[in-house]
Amino acid sequence: MITIEEKLNLFTKMVYEKVERENMEVIKKFEEDYVKTLEEKKEEFENKAKELEKKTFSDIEKFKTQTLSKAHIKGKRMVMEMRNKIYNLAIKDVIEYAKEFNNSKVYCEYFSDKLNKLINNHEIKDADVYISHDDWNNWYKDLQIKKDNINIIYDDSIIGGFILIDKQNNVKYDFSILNLVEINRERIGEKLFSLL
Repeated sequence: MITIEEKLNLFTKMVYEKVERENMEVIKKFEEDYVKTLEEKKEEFENKAKELEKKTFSDIEKFKTQTLSKAHIKGKRMVMEMRNKIYNLAIKDVIEYAKEFNNSKVYCEYFSDKLNKLINNHEIKDADVYISHDDWNNWYKDLQIKKDNINIIYDDSIIGGFILIDKQNNVKYDFSILNLVEINRERIGEKLFSLL
């Protein structure tokens, strides 16, 4: 016969086993949930890390592109500034050369011929000719024009050549060295930059 003590032991054992089984299920469910939550969090952190890495890489690429672009623009600006500086020096040198060229025989023949042809071919009867003292003294003797209706006005700011204003037809003919350089400025620049 079973004693009360044995029944109690048996009952305790059954309760203990039941609690243990329930605890094992709870522990097993907890472990499964823990592993699942751990995997989800791990995947979430990995995704965030990848996004952060992509964003960082994207930011680095963007910064790199911007930096290179700024450097490229700055380089182009420096090249353009240097070209303009060289170009302006070249124009200045052309003007200086023209000033030195003023005393040559070729210069005198060229401009006196220009003035003769201009007045004679266009039948200019009333005009003002702006010319420097030096140029007039160098080549007035080569002019084959009637000086009655031609008014000579000395202008020493003209570094070479002349400016003729036809009063009758209200036309200005500018054959000054400065104007010839200005007219050919683009051609001078193109030639200069093709050499660079």
